[in-house]
This record gives sequence, C-alpha cells and structure tokens, in this order.
Amino acid sequence: MAGLGGASALAAGALMAPQVARADRYGPADGTRILIIGDSMIAGGLGLFLARALGEEHGYHVQRRGKSSTGLARPDFYDWEAQARQIVGDEPYDATVVMFGGNDVQGLNMGRGKWIRWPEEGWNEEYARRVAALYDIVAPDQQQVFWVGMPVMKAPDFQERVRRINTIVRAEMAIRRNAEFVDIWSLLADEQGHYADHLSLVPPGEEGGESPSPRPVQVRAGDGVHLTVSGARHVAAHLQRVIHTEMSARAPR
Repeated sequence: MAGLGGASALAAGALMAPQVARADRYGPADGTRILIIGDSMIAGGLGLFLARALGEEHGYHVQRRGKSSTGLARPDFYDWEAQARQIVGDEPYDATVVMFGGNDVQGLNMGRGKWIRWPEEGWNEEYARRVAALYDIVAPDQQQVFWVGMPVMKAPDFQERVRRINTIVRAEMAIRRNAEFVDIWSLLADEQGHYADHLSLVPPGEEGGESPSPRPVQVRAGDGVHLTVSGARHVAAHLQRVIHTEMSARAPR
C-alpha cells in the first residue's frame, strides 16, 4: 500500500488477512437494527461472534460489513464513507458498531496526489474530521454509535500509534450525542497493563458454574495484532454486554 513506512508497513502487513469482504445478517427481520462495520477484526471472528450473539441471543436484526486492510486513511483503496452512505441509505440503523484504526497509522490520502504524512502537522485534525464524517453518515439523527478502540499491541511503536488513534476517537465520541468509545485495551492486557499473548480466562460454557476455574488461554495471534478464536470470543462477549445494556436502557417500556 502506498504511503507506508516503518511501523506503518508492519501494521498494514499484519492486518492483511482475510481478503474477502464480509456481508451477512443475523436475527429477526423485525428486530432493532444494528449495523457492524470495520476492518479484519470485524470481517473475522470478533465481528462474527458479536453479530451472532446480538442477533441470535438478543433478537436484534444485525448486519455485518467488514473488509480487511481498510480504514479511514486510504479512501483511494476503499472508501468507507461512500460505502456507509450506500449501506445506510435513507433508513439509518438504530445503532452502529464501528471498529477501525489498525490500518490507519499511516499517511492520509487527500486525493489528487496529496497526502498528510504520519505524523505531520494536521494529521490528528484530519483523522478526527474523518471519524466525525463517518459518525454523521451512520447517525444522521444521533442514533447510537459504539466505536470500539484498538487493543494493546505487541510491537511498541505500533502500540503507540494505535494509542494515538484511540485518543482521537475517544475525544470525538465524547462530544457527540449517543456516541460511546468502547475501550478494550485493558481487556487484552495483563495485570500490569502490558501486552499478553495469554490471559487467565474461564472457558466458554463454564462462566455460570458454581466454581468457575480460570485457565491460561491464548488470546492473540502470532502477529501480535489479531485475535485467536478464544480472544475473539472474549472481546465479543464484553462488547455484547456493553451494547445490549445500552440498547435495553433505550428501549421503550
């Protein structure tokens, strides 16, 4: 991908799989409508487990759209603003879950051969503008938005870069109505807040037992970026609780 260098190239390379764009639906057609969009995290296991749980366990009508190697930095490669307009159309979803960032720690393509290189002056402001623009598309009447932050990463430079992304997105969500930044950093960190390949977790299906016994589980893939199946289930379960709690509170009584 053009415009990358150093850790940016590492980030882009790490987020290449899978290449197939995902578009699927879960839950009853008459349920509260939730859209889930994002990069490979959403195209892969995390998005799948989350969509299934919201649709099949809670009765939401969920549409998932995920494409690997994408984000907000390179509309010349994949224009999420245009895609979001097409998906939303004239009938915005009741809530949208968004997860981007890992592919965005690079230069921002401005069109006509112009770039704002990482981390030149103006990068933060332009990225914030793009976050705000996507929010406006999916929530034109201040519908609920859950923007999922990037997790702690293995490579120190990459970690600092996605931390900047999180800071920008958190600030943008904080000033918007019905917008929530969902922080998963500590969810995948060890007790000292550092990156961890393994976490001590209660295996799926044993959470409700009398004496659940946590065991070491590998939650991160070998690239230090993506999630294993267990890691994806762990994060999806947390997001499911956050989303359902908020949406239930908003439902008419």
